[in-house]
Amino acid sequence: MSLGNADNVAAQVLENPELLGVLFTGFSDDDKVVKARTAAAFHRVAMENPRLVRPFKSRFLCEISPIDQWEVRERFCLTLPCFDLAPEEVMQVQQTLYTYLEYYSSIVRTCAMQALVDLTALDPSSTRKVKKLIAELTETGTPAMRARGAKLLKVLARRP
Repeated sequence: MSLGNADNVAAQVLENPELLGVLFTGFSDDDKVVKARTAAAFHRVAMENPRLVRPFKSRFLCEISPIDQWEVRERFCLTLPCFDLAPEEVMQVQQTLYTYLEYYSSIVRTCAMQALVDLTALDPSSTRKVKKLIAELTETGTPAMRARGAKLLKVLARRP
């Protein structure tokens, strides 16, 4: 799917942060293209200025994670590192990501693998479980999952 004007929209939001609320409403649009482009633009804003999206953290975690659209779920995973998550939020997000591992899209599953590994930095007690899971997915997953899994296992091997 084309990103359309998502980059231009993100640039406008970065210049005029008061537009972020307007952008966020795109997640509730019935049009899947609008949702996908909203997710792309929101992700870009978050990557370039995480401080701007912080006020939307709770809504992002609660309202965006259940959207059943691969483009939105992919960007959900990719945007997570932009938020400072509290321990209870980490646990909530981990549960969401475990369900994403069952999703039909290999892209979503691969991004969920990455996000789970990223979250071990915030929740070191989950490292053993995530390492075992990533090892299994590296053996059984799609080619993209196997390739990403091999890289993620190296990252996890360096963690205490």
